[in-house]
Amino acid sequence: MMKSTYGARDRAADRLLALDSASYGDERERAVFMEATTFGYMLTIYVSIAVAVVTAVLGQLLLPVVLLLLIGLQSWATAWYAERRGVRISDLAFRAEPALKRNAGLIVFGGMAVVIAALAYTVFTGHGLLDLGTPDLDSGALASGLRGGVVGGGAGLLIAAVGMAVQSRRKARGGAPAEDEVDEED
Repeated sequence: MMKSTYGARDRAADRLLALDSASYGDERERAVFMEATTFGYMLTIYVSIAVAVVTAVLGQLLLPVVLLLLIGLQSWATAWYAERRGVRISDLAFRAEPALKRNAGLIVFGGMAVVIAALAYTVFTGHGLLDLGTPDLDSGALASGLRGGVVGGGAGLLIAAVGMAVQSRRKARGGAPAEDEVDEED
């Protein structure tokens, strides 16, 4: 559902994109540019996850977390922008072929799970899977905070994966009834 308000964030997004610019070309060029942007978006996600996995396995803590946060920001910004213009990205994603959804899910959620597992290993042992020297995490508030963050991240990933699987299954079975189609019991 498209929101009726057009606020400062919308105006800032319009200025950032400059969609009326001649640099987007004609309809065909714009379509190709949007396809290319999507390709770059997906490649960035996959490469960021790969780098996050490698750095987490090496016992680094900050870089993998920053990369996952940037992936999240990119995804959130895309969904926010589309939603403000009446398009639900999740609805489009669930229309994809099962193999495409499975492969993307395995790469994204599998990669994030490996990152979180490697972070957990580092946080709880004090060194990476491949020990290149890591920070001292034997005690203190930092160690406790990091342990809590890794456990919370794992739980959040699991909840998100289950939620997406349930939503995907509902869509495959014909979808859940829309809000205005739900029978209310008196």
